[in-house]
Amino acid sequence: MPMVFGVLLLGMKLLAFLIPAVLCAQPYTLGPDSQRRPDVPQAKVTKYTWATSKIFPGATRDYWVYVPAQYDAAKPACVTIFQDGGGFISDTGAWRAPIVFDNPIAQRAMPVTIGIFIDPGVRPAAAPTRMARFNRGYEYDGLGDRYARFLTEEILPEVAKQYQLSADPNDRALAGSSFGAPAAFTAAWERPDAFRRVLSFIGSDTNLRGADPYINPVTSCSTNSTGSWGAGAMAWFDTRTAVISTFAASGRGNG
Repeated sequence: MPMVFGVLLLGMKLLAFLIPAVLCAQPYTLGPDSQRRPDVPQAKVTKYTWATSKIFPGATRDYWVYVPAQYDAAKPACVTIFQDGGGFISDTGAWRAPIVFDNPIAQRAMPVTIGIFIDPGVRPAAAPTRMARFNRGYEYDGLGDRYARFLTEEILPEVAKQYQLSADPNDRALAGSSFGAPAAFTAAWERPDAFRRVLSFIGSDTNLRGADPYINPVTSCSTNSTGSWGAGAMAWFDTRTAVISTFAASGRGNG
């Protein structure tokens, strides 16, 4: 009898692991806001290259500026900056941000917003036999105000040469997924006078270059939560939950 219960228990554990995998394997059906509508005007999206950074010298990066059809040069527009911007900008990709912006802006459910979609920097290879140096981890995972300064001192002023951007931090958002999420969070944490809205998708707020200390004022990580990868400061699920609590408790956001 104990062996039977042991087999049943093992089966239940395996089922608990398999069900989420099966559910995640199901195709995701895009909602209406992620689909092009013939009656909604399309924004203008322009690609640029930034290769003259003084804050990240030697790095070159692409960025795209999204300008909705409803933009009025006489009125300051809200701003959303997407980290890993190249992954968000495609109309046929997983995120489809231009479409998702176009539809609610046309419905007046979202204010007129200029989107800045920026990629991490890349430094050229030191020799023909070597690979280029990708700055993503260096720029996104570390603490401090360097990336925030890059946005406020270089990218925003450059875009503002062509478009009128709101200076109100409540009109400015930062967005990122995975390691782009702590980059967005850190910039807002360091410069709440410039950014007060953060969109964080499956953020990797873990101790790779120090992105985990945000959790310390509120709680410490456990090592056995369901869905965690790793333990302690390297546990993705635990650190994500704790960062949300910290952000709410800090008074710098709504959680």
